[in-house]
Amino acid sequence: MRCLIDTAQWSADDIELAPDESHHLVQVLRVRPGEQVGLFTGQGHTAQATFVAVRQKRALVRVLSATRRVTPPPSVAVTLIQAIPKHALMDGIIQKAVELGAQAIQPLTTERVIVRFSASEAERRRGRWQKIAREATRQCGGAWMPSVLPVRSLPEITADLARFDLCLAGSLHADARAFREVVTKARGHSLRSIALIIGPEGDLTETETAALRDAGAQLVSFGKSVFRVETAALYGLSLLHYEIQNAGFSGPGRK
Repeated sequence: MRCLIDTAQWSADDIELAPDESHHLVQVLRVRPGEQVGLFTGQGHTAQATFVAVRQKRALVRVLSATRRVTPPPSVAVTLIQAIPKHALMDGIIQKAVELGAQAIQPLTTERVIVRFSASEAERRRGRWQKIAREATRQCGGAWMPSVLPVRSLPEITADLARFDLCLAGSLHADARAFREVVTKARGHSLRSIALIIGPEGDLTETETAALRDAGAQLVSFGKSVFRVETAALYGLSLLHYEIQNAGFSGPGRK
């Protein structure tokens, strides 16, 4: 069991949890005084603490100083740029993306995206998706909580791709190169940031594909199978997670 605390609380020995965290700890998990709980800020800080008591509906915990840890951010930050799928598939994609190490999730609208939001609805959905990211971070033991960014259109995305050291776009296009081929070529390079773009059902249009390529994205194929968007996202993130952890990508300051 892990509780999210504000970074400003980190130096305190005794911490009062926020109301929603207190409710989850006491009413949902039914933790009793004297039991240990985990703490995390979502900004690299983690620790163990002892649940002391409830004061005015807020749980009080006492940090075990010897357990304080500060974990540096990932040496290679992965951003999933995901065309918004229909139904509730985005919820599951965000949850699994967090578990697979994505540091940011960028919801994307393209010509073939069916789901369209008003500005207010997009912001409401973003709040929901950020909560899912928080819960996934809590569950998987992560020290850093990914950000769910505001919904953007493909033209807005292409104008911003230069900030990534490597940009991969999953594609059914005939010119798409094998994912492994592209990633193998990138091994040994100092990469601070990678973007993985997953398009909508039916793939991106020819015009959109050309725009991404012109902006520096490399079209990659996941093989002969045609995946659903949620499968493509998890497949691509899994491959990147493996490569970053085991196969020689270099982060800043590493060779």
